[in-house]
Amino acid sequence: MSDLLSLLGLGSAGLLAQRSGVAVATNNAANVNTVGYSRQRVDLHAEIGAPEVGGVSTGNPHRIADDLLANRERDAAGDLGLSKAVSQSLLDLEQSVAGTGPTLDQQIANVFGRLNTASATPLDDNLRSAALTAARDLVSGINQRAAATQAIRSEFDARVRDAAKTATGLAADLAKTNDALQAKDDPVLRDRRDQDAKQLAAIVGGSARIDPDGQMRFVLEGGAVLVDGTRAAQVQATTDPTTHFAKVEIVDGTARRDVTGNLQRGEMAGYLQARDQDGAQAANSLDQLASDLATSVNAIHSANAGTDGVTGRNLFTPLAGVAGAAAALRLDPTVAADPRKLALAGPGAGAGDNAGARALVALKDSRIAAGGTRTLGDAAIDLVQVIGTGAARAKDDSARDTALTDSLATLRNSVSGVDLDEELANLSRFQHASEAMTKFVSTVDSLLGSIINGL
Repeated sequence: MSDLLSLLGLGSAGLLAQRSGVAVATNNAANVNTVGYSRQRVDLHAEIGAPEVGGVSTGNPHRIADDLLANRERDAAGDLGLSKAVSQSLLDLEQSVAGTGPTLDQQIANVFGRLNTASATPLDDNLRSAALTAARDLVSGINQRAAATQAIRSEFDARVRDAAKTATGLAADLAKTNDALQAKDDPVLRDRRDQDAKQLAAIVGGSARIDPDGQMRFVLEGGAVLVDGTRAAQVQATTDPTTHFAKVEIVDGTARRDVTGNLQRGEMAGYLQARDQDGAQAANSLDQLASDLATSVNAIHSANAGTDGVTGRNLFTPLAGVAGAAAALRLDPTVAADPRKLALAGPGAGAGDNAGARALVALKDSRIAAGGTRTLGDAAIDLVQVIGTGAARAKDDSARDTALTDSLATLRNSVSGVDLDEELANLSRFQHASEAMTKFVSTVDSLLGSIINGL
């Protein structure tokens, strides 16, 4: 009877093992469309044979995953986060600088065109008014673009702040998952940790590693530690008193580390680039254009005379400097209020003279912008083209990084993804084995019953 009892134990262990296989295959099939899920496998182990114990046993299900591939996916996520953020941000910046309606180069050309028309009949007040209206439209166009550029840079700054909050939450989740894995090595928790690390890399770049203790560490470029096992630092965006934009700091307790200049990958690095490099360059170029326009035109205008013979008047209010020139540009209120004071005549030449007008019109083709290398119109075109070229390049980078990410996802799926046909085959195999074990246990139980009844 003792042998039959041993067989009953063997059958029971076999039945439990096959049911574990059924559970794992069913779970895999149920998660076929779950993002980041790694298929699991249960291994059956033969125990020492009779007369010792014998039979089969199983351990906990383990996930099929490749840590090296996971690292490559995180790196790719950081690159894609950067290129996508830069691409979208530069498109937004391009729209802000380009504006709606006439372009800046068209408005500049219109001013010189109106001045040229007025030079033919310099005593016609209507033509003088039309020239001033064109100049007023140009000033408005420059002012609006300066405001739009500042607004979009502030939007990029807001995106940096939002990304910092998201990164802090992901870092905290990653640390919590590390803590949970210390208590139980759960494949689902490992999947969640990989997903959190990938999303974190997409935002802040950096790299993650799993140390021999099984804990994941996440480190940013430059060496700042964001997650150290069960401890997570915070990503904080604090206002810089000099620029009034956010700087990015890693805060761990009372320790603070400025990492603004260290971020090289991830969405946050893209927003910082758009704000501090591309956006700043656009604002500076616009200021330089406004300064070159006001300085060159005022020099000619003040040297010539209106219909009253008076010289020394500026067409634009003098600017304090290049910085902020685009927002500060204004028509001189005295000239703007009276078209007869538009200096179209040469000094002492009489009201009907057009020497001043011809001198102003000559500025159209003069290289007086961008340090004497470009005309005003060309500088206005360059302002938009530089951003457009950067946006196109970023779009190409985004397409390349997307293709790489998709390729790695396909590779990951081939390693860790669920194959329904394979899981259905496993399910059928384990079910058949379970049925066999059930018959085996039933037979042994029947034999035991017969023996007991015969006693």
